[in-house]
Amino acid sequence: MGWRVKWKSRRHHDEAGVALVEFALILPIFMAIALGTLSAGQAYSAKLDLAHAAREGARYGATIRANQTFSSGNWAANVKQLVIDRAAGDLSGTGAVICVSLVQGSPGVVVGPATAPHPTSNAQSNYTTQANGSSPCIANETYPVTSSDPGRRVQISVSKPSKLEVMLYSIQLSVTAKATSHSESNS
Repeated sequence: MGWRVKWKSRRHHDEAGVALVEFALILPIFMAIALGTLSAGQAYSAKLDLAHAAREGARYGATIRANQTFSSGNWAANVKQLVIDRAAGDLSGTGAVICVSLVQGSPGVVVGPATAPHPTSNAQSNYTTQANGSSPCIANETYPVTSSDPGRRVQISVSKPSKLEVMLYSIQLSVTAKATSHSESNS
């Protein structure tokens, strides 16, 4: 009977070494999955923050008049600043791109002195943050145009670089969000 007890305890001791080797083999794979899950969660959280900021900016831009006078900046600059403020710091880093446009018609063109039936007295560059001063954020987007709705919409597009990291590998991503809102103002 004493021999059996000794043999069982020796066998248990040998299995403990095997379990340690198995753990050492599985640990890197588990850590890669855990790190990948965490970095993917951070990227998804940034995407949600950008989507929220874009929607808030579109809502704000839709409620103010196109010819609104601001203490500083123009319509597009003020809407853009609101988007940055609502992004929870996600748009403050390098590489962030924020586009704001007030468009009208189908397809949407940036409003200005020539946009009928509701022209604005200000130049197109006041209503878009595109570098050329006349392009919409979301090109070739169509909106219904009726006698009571000239198809005036606020377009917001935001993007920022992000990274997905899995152990020794790193994948560069671009997190983007777009929002469009019907403008309540024809002036």
